[in-house]
Amino acid sequence: MSVRPSLRADAALLAVAFMWGATFPVVKGALVDASPLLYLVLRFALASLLLLPMAPALRGRWAARELWGGILLGALLALGFALQTVGLASTTPSRSAFLTSLYVIFVPLLSVALTGHRPRSSSWLGALAALGGLGLMTWQGGLLRWQPGDLLTLACALAFALHILGVGVLAGRYDFRRMFVIQILTAMVMLTLMLPLESIHFNPSLRLLLAVVATGVLATHLALYIQNRAQRRTSASRAAIIFAMEPVFAALVTAMLASGRSDLTLIQGCGGVLIVIGLVIAGLGSRGEGTTSP
Repeated sequence: MSVRPSLRADAALLAVAFMWGATFPVVKGALVDASPLLYLVLRFALASLLLLPMAPALRGRWAARELWGGILLGALLALGFALQTVGLASTTPSRSAFLTSLYVIFVPLLSVALTGHRPRSSSWLGALAALGGLGLMTWQGGLLRWQPGDLLTLACALAFALHILGVGVLAGRYDFRRMFVIQILTAMVMLTLMLPLESIHFNPSLRLLLAVVATGVLATHLALYIQNRAQRRTSASRAAIIFAMEPVFAALVTAMLASGRSDLTLIQGCGGVLIVIGLVIAGLGSRGEGTTSP
């Protein structure tokens, strides 16, 4: 792996982290006008329509593992986004982003579990720091208080960790464009099938339209395309470290949209900083333990 492609891959993944982080407050606003799963169906439907220009490049014989691997990644993607978006309805954008970022802890630990390698001491130190930060994030009035949205978001972090690991393994072995297309289509189908699980509400508005366009085009279609392409040139653990910037971008954009006012208290903000420190420590300690594409 040459340095130049690796640096380009890191820069591309950082752009993905920004797109994902910046959309947390946008999605929060959209949930006023649409129920979570319905909003996601609209988002992924738009992303699916944008796949049409790629049709000529997808011709040819497909390997069975290529197809089933893409379906598995799409299922994890749908599960992660569903848990995250439903959870966001009952928590703040910054809390949601910081809790989601715990996938950076899950990635090296799951990678170790799957490969049999023991985690380094720095991985455990990072995990402890992140857990301490998590405690501060849920600290209200001297008590640890978990809201339903927090627990759902924590579960989404596990789904996203498995997705990152899967992309790290499969995108380097198969045509990343095919993997990308199958993921988007599978996620859209699964989210559509989940619709009966919620009480649907829909209020057409400019705010909802702008949110669907911004997240469907940028944070879904473009971001996932870049992730599947760039992760071929780096490890899953290193990608997860870069994605640790996602909650930082989310907090900054949320504060900007609120005229400089953050939705975090001072204690929760310190917890968020501690989580990021723990994520970076754990990620750096697990270099070489993650999945590396050829």
